[in-house]
Amino acid sequence: MNDTLLNAYSGIKTHQFGIDSLSNNIANINTLGYRSNEPEFKSLFSSHLDALNAKSVMANDKNYGVTGSGNALSNKDGEYMPSEGEFHMAYQGKGWFVIGSNKNGEMTINKDGYTKKQDNFLTRAGNFARDADGYLVTPEGYYVYGVDLHKIKDGTLNVTSRDDDIEKLHGKTLSPLNIPQDLTYQPVLSTKVDISVNLNPKDHVKGAEEFFLDKEGKVIEKRFLNQDVNALANNDDEPLDAITHRKLDISIKKDDGTTENFSFLYGDAEGVENQFKTLGDLKKLLKEKTGLDLNLIKSDTDLKKSPLLLEIANPSDKPVMFSIHGGIADKLGLSANEMELKKGIARDSVAIRIPYYSTSVDIYDKAGDKYLLQSEYFMTNSNDPASSPKSKLKNQTWEVNSYIVDSREKDPIDSQTTWETISFDSETNKMQAKPITLDFKGNKLTYSLDKSESHASSDLSYQDSKLLEVSQDGKPKGIFKDMRIEENGVISLAFSNGAVEPVARVGILAFTNDQGLRKVGGNVYEMEEGTVNGQNRPLSGNPILGWDEDGKLKFGKIRHKYLETSNVNAGNALTNLILMQRGYSMNAKAFSTGDDLIKEAISLKK
Repeated sequence: MNDTLLNAYSGIKTHQFGIDSLSNNIANINTLGYRSNEPEFKSLFSSHLDALNAKSVMANDKNYGVTGSGNALSNKDGEYMPSEGEFHMAYQGKGWFVIGSNKNGEMTINKDGYTKKQDNFLTRAGNFARDADGYLVTPEGYYVYGVDLHKIKDGTLNVTSRDDDIEKLHGKTLSPLNIPQDLTYQPVLSTKVDISVNLNPKDHVKGAEEFFLDKEGKVIEKRFLNQDVNALANNDDEPLDAITHRKLDISIKKDDGTTENFSFLYGDAEGVENQFKTLGDLKKLLKEKTGLDLNLIKSDTDLKKSPLLLEIANPSDKPVMFSIHGGIADKLGLSANEMELKKGIARDSVAIRIPYYSTSVDIYDKAGDKYLLQSEYFMTNSNDPASSPKSKLKNQTWEVNSYIVDSREKDPIDSQTTWETISFDSETNKMQAKPITLDFKGNKLTYSLDKSESHASSDLSYQDSKLLEVSQDGKPKGIFKDMRIEENGVISLAFSNGAVEPVARVGILAFTNDQGLRKVGGNVYEMEEGTVNGQNRPLSGNPILGWDEDGKLKFGKIRHKYLETSNVNAGNALTNLILMQRGYSMNAKAFSTGDDLIKEAISLKK
């Protein structure tokens, strides 16, 4: 037989292999996650023609035939199309989803190898669903493997610390993922609450009786005396604005017809006499200069709590003719001309009010029942730089009353409330506040007012008073509503109580040599063992975890509710198929030519 027949026969056979491979690609052009093959050829064998110009610089080698050298796997990504499947996902980048045939299986990835208790496979098709037991499975019934936090037991999700979750999500052991549909979020006791709030003293005011009177209706003298005059408002809810209306002029007419005039000024500037900042300062000045008293009285003494008035009274048995004017007097309704002050007759202001704000935060006991953590803020010092030199400028100060209320009965659960002083630094405007500790049904609740998770408390005058953010660790009972899969593969469950908890991570493995993976049908691959440099090891190399020590995917990302299509390029596939067909036809022609030559040789004998 001449060499032409051998060459042509091998060419026909090899091109048939190429056509088979390319036609299989075309057949799977709409198969999810399909990886196309690229047929590769090589010469079958060769010989050296020593008798032909043996010592010539020209090549004297002769090849015999062709054969397939491989059916290489294409690693380029396919297209990504949206999908409505709840557990549908696609992986974009280098790597594979991990699946297995055993729901009790386990696979651990180490730097120098891996261990497993069952057969594990790999796929790029992410059209996963749940089986009757809540396991994530492929359409063929393989279990989807990943890092399971094992937070779900008997249909209840048990919350663990965020740090523990993060550490476990970086794990190296993969097992089947299970997410039941009927799932309840176990209530979590509130033990820590952090809030951030903006307090604008001109935004809200409240009757001063709420701050200056105790439970028995008696005036708390210390609060009254220490109250900044500029931290008051009148009964029209107008701040006194003592910086602008800072004068208080008083005249006392004597029996001899002469008049004594006194001028008092709000502030504490250097070298200025008769200045006052607090009601206590003003009370002292009035007593020393005029002999009159400044008192805080209830508008209705028969009630434990009624609106409070400022009273200017004459403690002497001797009546005096009294006049009072100035911005502060006008604001408070104290202005008067030649009014006789004597026992039983005094000059009263309108009802006074105080800058105020309140916050209410939902907290939860061990059973998940809701309570309200309420705080009332009363400003005691205005910290207005216009009234004081910088050297004497004090921080804006508020007194905060905090307590816990039953959300149904609206009554405090404890007769004792907690008062705390907070202030805003005059230079940085940052709140200075110590954490508050409250008793919550026999448990300790730590409450911070200065900052929450992403905001800091402030005293911005151009913003309304408002609760900016609440950060707390308590949650009521919740029902499973929705599932989310992040780009790093972390599966989180959303519940009706607003909680979002990570429960698992989709397993991703990558390989140094994807060409060493073996197809086993059903769009599934497996690691194949072989001898490499005298050692029995996976031809693909050992599996590599898809995430780094920080938990970030190294080689790609997960796309939830997307599916990866086949990576077959229709145009290239058809073009290559035509080329293979032409090659097949030409080899068939060569075979016919070789056959004709043999016939000619046989005919020579005749």
